[in-house]
Amino acid sequence: MKQILILLFSIPLLLIAQNGPTASYLINPVCEGDPLPLNASFSTPNPTTNSAIISWNWQYNGSTISSQEIGNYTFSQCGAYDVTLTVTDADGLSDDTIFNIQIFCPPIADFINDVVCLGNPTSFVDVTTPGDGTPPLNSGSSWMYQFGNANPPSAVNPTTSTTFLDAGSNEVLYIVSEIQWNGQYCVDSIVKFVQVDSCFTGIENTNKFKERKIIKNLDLLGKSKKINSKNLNIIIYDDGRIEKKYIIE
Repeated sequence: MKQILILLFSIPLLLIAQNGPTASYLINPVCEGDPLPLNASFSTPNPTTNSAIISWNWQYNGSTISSQEIGNYTFSQCGAYDVTLTVTDADGLSDDTIFNIQIFCPPIADFINDVVCLGNPTSFVDVTTPGDGTPPLNSGSSWMYQFGNANPPSAVNPTTSTTFLDAGSNEVLYIVSEIQWNGQYCVDSIVKFVQVDSCFTGIENTNKFKERKIIKNLDLLGKSKKINSKNLNIIIYDDGRIEKKYIIE
């Protein structure tokens, strides 16, 4: 009877001694291109022995991506990934846990605009592709146009307009921030050059515009013409200005 009692008491003691550590993690989703933080500091040691955790192994698809308690890893593409964390204590006991992490795809910023004459407003329409490829962008997303020398110089609506103060090619920066489920924004931007024509039509004054150099003189079909040819000329200057003139001798 004594032997049986010893056996019964020794079995639970053996099981408790083999509990080992518990793998746990703190992790937040990120956008494509951003490093994914890996934090195993919430892992706990064996409650019986309190043996310290001495190694951490983070794996994706069978390969180690970090061996630090607190580290990071950057996935090359957006999508869902299963990451495994294994912790081992000083007694050689281990525990692992698998979790799914989402790497969000950023939007692809883009806009279209019309070409106008100087002094007229240029209209802009957002044509951004959402991160998941399905319009519209998530509710709570934001937009920002930076027009430069224009009135207004910036705008925060996806569809808007501004009046450029210079003819020629005007640089426009467009920034789109798409909000994700955890309140994080994935951002993309694009720079495009918007053409504004001077669209001057009138009688040539030979004493005017002498300070500017004509680099091209075209007809309505875009074919080169001699400078000061009769009828309608499309004149392009070295400062980027484009003028449409009737030349009268």
